[in-house]
Amino acid sequence: MMESAPASPARTPKRTIHAAMWFGLLGVPLVWAGHVLVCTGLVAIACAGGVAQRNALPWSVTHWLLALVSAAACALSCAGILAARASWQKTATLPAPRRETFRFVAWCSTAVSIAFTLGLVFTMAVLVTLPLQRVCEALR
Repeated sequence: MMESAPASPARTPKRTIHAAMWFGLLGVPLVWAGHVLVCTGLVAIACAGGVAQRNALPWSVTHWLLALVSAAACALSCAGILAARASWQKTATLPAPRRETFRFVAWCSTAVSIAFTLGLVFTMAVLVTLPLQRVCEALR
């Protein structure tokens, strides 16, 4: 069996920069959207709106699941910020013709990941401060 040649040093950083930029640019907004969808679904299952449901979760379980989903989303979002920032810093080592293009995209990736992380923190703050159980019981 023939061994494959190792990747050239010029291509490896570019691939890691690309992956980090895409994770910051698209991954963090998807993490935020997924967090909103999962939390909305959990609250909707726990708050049946006066309709008896067999799959209704008790509020104690819902609160723990919301905290667990929020912690996971926060960890992924922070990883996205760190990856985007690292890609922004690594673009300085790229050759001149494409350096500025990659640097701009990496900067945009960092800005987008920070903005959506702030949105995630706002969403988590609403989940923590809003008395969901009392609002839900008022609807019944």
